[in-house]
Amino acid sequence: MTNSVEDQYVNLLARSIPAATIKRNEELFLKFLDWFPNPLAVKQMSRAQRSQVLEWGPEMRALIAGIELGKLVGKSHPEICGHAYSSVTLGQQMIDYFAGDEQESVVIACTDVHNDVIDYKTVFKGGQSECLLYPDQIFAYALRQSATGIVMVHNHPSGDVKPSEQDLRFAKRLERGSRILGLQMLDFLIVGQEQYFSWRESQLK
Repeated sequence: MTNSVEDQYVNLLARSIPAATIKRNEELFLKFLDWFPNPLAVKQMSRAQRSQVLEWGPEMRALIAGIELGKLVGKSHPEICGHAYSSVTLGQQMIDYFAGDEQESVVIACTDVHNDVIDYKTVFKGGQSECLLYPDQIFAYALRQSATGIVMVHNHPSGDVKPSEQDLRFAKRLERGSRILGLQMLDFLIVGQEQYFSWRESQLK
């Protein structure tokens, strides 16, 4: 039987502060568990709390460093440059790219004449349910990369990949602007936790 998240948390914490060896470490383990009874509490640890925990003693430095390393790993995104573009391939890659993100973001992928991704950039970050978009900045970025095509990728942290009316209006607006500038808008993807929506694929159905 798979251990629950809470069990895994306690086990990992015990290994980070070896409670079975030194009485002081056992006290630190119990104190930390009292302050942060679950992984979410650790994730929401404030700077003030972090400073207080470090004041408990040098034993806590490695634990805090491990927590910070875990946060950094969680925020890291996989490389997507150099892969031949297709909605299926890029859609799956971007699901992994946005995994764990709690804010709505927009990534623009620039492609060359062979539809290979030559560069990409997160151009906007919003809140949990809103992301303000400005086409001029998207086009300026694409032109600086000497791109021939662009793919706009927008994540929905809720997991629901159904495009809103605002999403669809913006996709059409982006396509019109791309045509004027001589760029090809290859696709507009909305990415959830396990699936994606392709504007281009939806037009072919």
